[in-house]
Amino acid sequence: MRSWVIAAGLLAALPSQEEARVFVEVLAAPQTYVSQPTEVLVRIGYDADWFAQHAVPLIRQQVDVPCHLDVPWLGATADRTVVVVPFAGDLGVAQVAVADQIVAGVRALPLERRGRLYEQVMLRFRWLPLAAGLQEVAPVTVRFAYADEFREHLLRGREPVDRKEQRVSSPARELLVQPVPENAPSDWSGAVGEFVITATSGGRQLHVGEAFSVEVTIHGEGNLDQFAGIKPPRIDGFYVQGVVEVATEGARRFQLDVLALRPGLTEMPGVPLVVFSPERGKFVTLTSETVPVRVLPPRPDVELSDRIQELVDQDAASQSDGPGWVIRWAFITFMLIGLWLHRYGRIRRGRRSLQDALHELRLAVGVGGNPVKVAEAFERVLARVAGGGPFSAPSIWADLETRGVAPEGIASLKELHQALDGARFGGPMPDKEAVMGPVETLVAAC
Repeated sequence: MRSWVIAAGLLAALPSQEEARVFVEVLAAPQTYVSQPTEVLVRIGYDADWFAQHAVPLIRQQVDVPCHLDVPWLGATADRTVVVVPFAGDLGVAQVAVADQIVAGVRALPLERRGRLYEQVMLRFRWLPLAAGLQEVAPVTVRFAYADEFREHLLRGREPVDRKEQRVSSPARELLVQPVPENAPSDWSGAVGEFVITATSGGRQLHVGEAFSVEVTIHGEGNLDQFAGIKPPRIDGFYVQGVVEVATEGARRFQLDVLALRPGLTEMPGVPLVVFSPERGKFVTLTSETVPVRVLPPRPDVELSDRIQELVDQDAASQSDGPGWVIRWAFITFMLIGLWLHRYGRIRRGRRSLQDALHELRLAVGVGGNPVKVAEAFERVLARVAGGGPFSAPSIWADLETRGVAPEGIASLKELHQALDGARFGGPMPDKEAVMGPVETLVAAC
């Protein structure tokens, strides 16, 4: 667990807290980055013996903690999304009423303070900041009812005579959200956090021009659910024909369709992934371990297709180290460098703008699926792919066709746009996979 900073004065009981036999604390890291999820813990302490004698239930449903918790920052706003992360298992789990739901917390060791023994329960939340700046962590309030006198009713059983209600709040806190640096590499997909990337395959033997599958898995602490899927990477001696994401829990998993181009290789180089590392404060490139695979010469009885033969020839040319090759490519480099410098800034800004739009769509789909926000974010992605202007139908479809999008792809995007447009006015909302699948494919092809 990360180092936690306890709000000043929390350990010194407030008079109202001591009188009520309840305290509540909020624990969180003092700062984070945009798109970097951070864990927020809420700790409730209560005098169990006193509550056993004096507590009056606030709700009919059975809970383990005789209090009701109000968390004002739970939910989604323009600058953050906060969700409950229930504790799993049976040992030590305690049910707590939070807003209009019952949440699974976990019991901590009892705490003795000023001669009283307090039972403690921890609740866990995931705070995902969406905008930079100072974000307020408003006070969390514990509400409970109690009585000093009870009577036995013939039908209703034990009921309070002098029912009273009390509230106890934690101090307010602040979370500093730092922006991700603007000098993002062009192949950054929006990953923010500390991740590990692994790659595996069958370790098979194959011939030049034949394909094999490599499974890439990304796991760790960060915005796993938010960043875009990996694009087909450039790997020396091989060609990645396509990438398909496979649903899995607690990680991101991708299947790479890889074509072998160079005979004599005994392994495929590691797969790269660019991430922003909050611990290092900069962009870093993670690389998986190499994948064992033995590449034999082309089969003598099999003729390679023109496309595959072209890829094989390009790879062979890249391995040439003679003087003629050096002079030829040096000349080409000098001839093109002026054009590259002219277009570099515009292209990079366009890529970043497209990734921002894709990130916005992913968040809109994941946060309650508000139809209006999802449709608007979807249109912004299409507009970025089409050239960066405002979304305007039907001209947008012609612009996409000009950019090289296949007719069947445009037809699929049209149907999805109609479905999202209908959802704005009460129609059924397409699920996340139905929205993100075509869009991820479109963006990956850009």
